[in-house]
Amino acid sequence: MADFFRDSTPDLAGQVLAPASPVHAIALPAGLAAAALLAAAVWIGTPKQLQSPLMPETFADLSDGFLITVDPGNAAAVTAAVSALRLPEAQRAVIERSVLEHRRRIAWIVLTDSIDPDGDTVAVEAEGIVQNVVLTKAWMPVAVPLSGPGTIAITGVRDGGGGGITVALATRSGSVPFRILLPGERIEVAAP
Repeated sequence: MADFFRDSTPDLAGQVLAPASPVHAIALPAGLAAAALLAAAVWIGTPKQLQSPLMPETFADLSDGFLITVDPGNAAAVTAAVSALRLPEAQRAVIERSVLEHRRRIAWIVLTDSIDPDGDTVAVEAEGIVQNVVLTKAWMPVAVPLSGPGTIAITGVRDGGGGGITVALATRSGSVPFRILLPGERIEVAAP
């Protein structure tokens, strides 16, 4: 009986592939191409809405003055500006609610280093809220809450590399540099 198992090996059939049906071979790629064309047509045909940016990104987003007021009717823009405030969440929620209810404004000012981005730091103060900003050549949008006409103070905090604190405000017309500040010196700008 032991010889029976040793001598009997099964004969297996060779691999046989079914011929591809010409209809299926053409239908699948054609179906994928049709689906891709349909998706492209829907994407291209969908009207694009021009949205105002949530924060200033280009010269077109700036104003003629230094203050870019956020539209209180644009809840997403208000939320973006309020979330940029370096404050506890509870205080940001109060400011956001008051802006949405038109009892207060929120705006952006955009700061840059006017000469050499060497780590100069300034403090931006509006309505008692102070935010420290390290200046670079890139735009540094800073959200400022406002209850009415008043002032926004910019105080020199740290001179990064010597030579004074060099700060400028970005406007649609270009950068407006301030005089060179020393740590502790303060400049106030009117907020209409």
